[in-house]
Amino acid sequence: MSEFSSFVDAGTDRGAYRVVPDPDDPVILQLDGVLARVLDISATGFSCVAQHVQENMRYAVTLDLPTEPGVIKVFGDVNKVSDDGIVTCQFIGLREDDQELLHRYVLKRQKAAINAIKSSRSF
Repeated sequence: MSEFSSFVDAGTDRGAYRVVPDPDDPVILQLDGVLARVLDISATGFSCVAQHVQENMRYAVTLDLPTEPGVIKVFGDVNKVSDDGIVTCQFIGLREDDQELLHRYVLKRQKAAINAIKSSRSF
């Protein structure tokens, strides 16, 4: 998956457009108080690398989006933990204004992906 990859998640409970954070300007995630690397994010959830959580459990989530002010504090339900520590998590009780911040972040990443594709085709 490239730096600008994004996709619609039709195979899990998220069913939302996901984007990969910019590696040079990452989403800062704390899952149950522990920093974790975000692999992709949408307005309804995220996947990350974490070894300390269990499936079907609810954890405190703190997100700092690089393009948006403030910090999002919410709960996340862990849907799946793969053998290699990839966690899929769904937001629970997300406030409407925080969901709007996530929508804006996803839209900005989508635009960056489109611009990257356009500029790579112009050569």
